[in-house]
Amino acid sequence: MLRARTGSLLAAAAIVFAACGGSATPSPSAAPSQQASPSAAAASAAPSPSAAASAAGTGGTLVVGLDGDMVFADPSLVSDGNSLYVANQVVEGLVGLTPGTIGDVIPVLAASLPKISADGKTYTFTLRTGIKFHDGSDFNAAAVKFNYDRWKAYAKGDLQDNAYYYGAVFGGFGDASNLASVDAPDATTVVFNFKTPQSNFLVSQTLAVFGIQSPTALQKDKADTTPLKDNKYAQGQGESMVGTGPFMFKDWVTGDHVTVVKNPNYWDTAHAAQLDQITFQANLKDSTAKLQALQAGGIDLAETISPADVATAKSSGLQIVDRGQSCNTGYLGMNQSLQSASGGAATPTIYANKDVRFAVAEALNKQGYIDAFYAGAAKAPQSWLPAGTTGYKAENMPAFDVNAAKASLAKAGLSADKLKIDLYYPSNVVRPYMPDPKSLAQAIAGDLQAIGFTVALKTEDWHGGYVSHATGGNFPLFLFGWTCDWAGADNFLYTAWFGWQNGKPNLQFGWNNPQVNTLMTQALQATSPDAANALWAQVQDLAVQDMPTVPIVNSTPPGAYVSKVHGFVGAGNQTELFNSVSIQP
Repeated sequence: MLRARTGSLLAAAAIVFAACGGSATPSPSAAPSQQASPSAAAASAAPSPSAAASAAGTGGTLVVGLDGDMVFADPSLVSDGNSLYVANQVVEGLVGLTPGTIGDVIPVLAASLPKISADGKTYTFTLRTGIKFHDGSDFNAAAVKFNYDRWKAYAKGDLQDNAYYYGAVFGGFGDASNLASVDAPDATTVVFNFKTPQSNFLVSQTLAVFGIQSPTALQKDKADTTPLKDNKYAQGQGESMVGTGPFMFKDWVTGDHVTVVKNPNYWDTAHAAQLDQITFQANLKDSTAKLQALQAGGIDLAETISPADVATAKSSGLQIVDRGQSCNTGYLGMNQSLQSASGGAATPTIYANKDVRFAVAEALNKQGYIDAFYAGAAKAPQSWLPAGTTGYKAENMPAFDVNAAKASLAKAGLSADKLKIDLYYPSNVVRPYMPDPKSLAQAIAGDLQAIGFTVALKTEDWHGGYVSHATGGNFPLFLFGWTCDWAGADNFLYTAWFGWQNGKPNLQFGWNNPQVNTLMTQALQATSPDAANALWAQVQDLAVQDMPTVPIVNSTPPGAYVSKVHGFVGAGNQTELFNSVSIQP
């Protein structure tokens, strides 16, 4: 889903214990979805008038411009968006998302949503029958158990280091995992047993990372071989990525392309792939290269393009991907307790003063930034998570008001020298929530100077230290953001923003609010969606009262495609399936 994963980079620095992660999930009493799979849901999503025309299907090859290359061909070992974008076409999990949505959980390999025990510790799934993996072996409860047992047993080193999501979702591996056991009492029943309730379980399992792969193929190619550079399965040199999806993995030429082909025996026959093949081009380095390839006919669809290129794309007759609801938040970080990069005691900053934080929040012309840098494909946040996220509560965020900002700054009583501040932004990077970091930083600096600050802009290379310095609490004022792993309040409020580490507040912000930490812990272990949502609402209420940092934008990153492409359904989290797509002259 993505994008290059900002989420994984930030979370790797931010999460120490995350069994933890908890967004509300569908109620145990929710009626089972009548849709056979995420692909089936596409039929009711009605993405465009062209979708109906695609029903006939014409075969052919679709060429998709990725944002970069895959990392591994084993989905359980990736956290980058390029790998996941491909894997979504090939592997399927027990549950998935209705196409075009960021949080509508539906059964896929499961026949229905699970029965959940009253104490929230046991989830029981009934599986679909008659499904085969791409290698012809049977999908059943034993295969599900095999996969979850495999992930839990990953050894320290290469496997644990790369299986970020299992560790993040379940709190660790082996005995540290909150997933106590997975039982398969018969061929169509799988029972998950947790040590403590885990309210994010169901929605987190919509990630392709938790797609069920063939035990036969995994064992045949010794998929747990380390080091991973010698792992044929992970390197795409054998029967890699052997799932149950509408497409099958064919080949991966590192640095160039990945190919998947139609699964002729797909179990959901009503929603089988219409294309014969998809080539994911992985060597297009930036938005300009992708746009030029679209114009020249080298690719048919670009996963993303820069908002600055949207007007040119439209004038070239290209269609712009509508991604609906946002699943990211770009923000201005304010660090109340600056950590020295060389060690030593933390130093309080001016942002420890609540009036300063409100002055900054009131000074920012968010709509102005959206108009200037996002081509209209963004909204100003009303909380610390996007509006479509489970657990979201619209808050009365500080409005852009220069006079109010000046009054708040005057109330803070800062001396002239304290009004001289540094604002950090990243270089050599583009993010969905930050398509032009330098220009955005310049605009923010201008707004802060208008209320009395003197701002010095500073930058570091995104890949050369910016991420670690931001997440490590080394910047006083900085631009950053988060693209969702799953659309749950926990994934933003806990993972990205305010989750405590080793018993201390998140180093990024130094917001020391024990009440928030307690509420989040309770929400993560809530036994019902309603209970979890009520607790996440309280966290958002406390945040808006204190403004520990300033959400700036929720964007929906644009993509583009040529007119012969029909039936594509965009999604704000970029979890996008291609079995509904056809090519028609």
